[in-house]
Amino acid sequence: MTKDEVVKLLVLIESVYSHCVIKDDTIQQWFQFCSEMDYGKVMAKLKNHIRKSPFPPAISDIAVFLFEEEEDFPATLQEWMKKGRERIEREHNHAKQIPIPDWLREYSTRRSF
Repeated sequence: MTKDEVVKLLVLIESVYSHCVIKDDTIQQWFQFCSEMDYGKVMAKLKNHIRKSPFPPAISDIAVFLFEEEEDFPATLQEWMKKGRERIEREHNHAKQIPIPDWLREYSTRRSF
């Protein structure tokens, strides 16, 4: 994000939250942190924050960092979800095969003995 874009964000924050006055030190910190962020995504999060909160946002409330492997993330997430479903199914099937001890049968929720 460029300095002009950071200034646009801060001007929007000050105009929406009239009791918020941004100091020079704060502006320098926002410049430093926002240089690594995507303007469009941060602006979308800021607009969402404005709809929901009566208080001005902190940087952490609207931060959106660019990831080098952003395109691979959905594929990775899908792979994790697939492995998780397989593991849950495997554990569920395995639990059905283990016999319940006699002393535990009256307390078990399992129907097949």
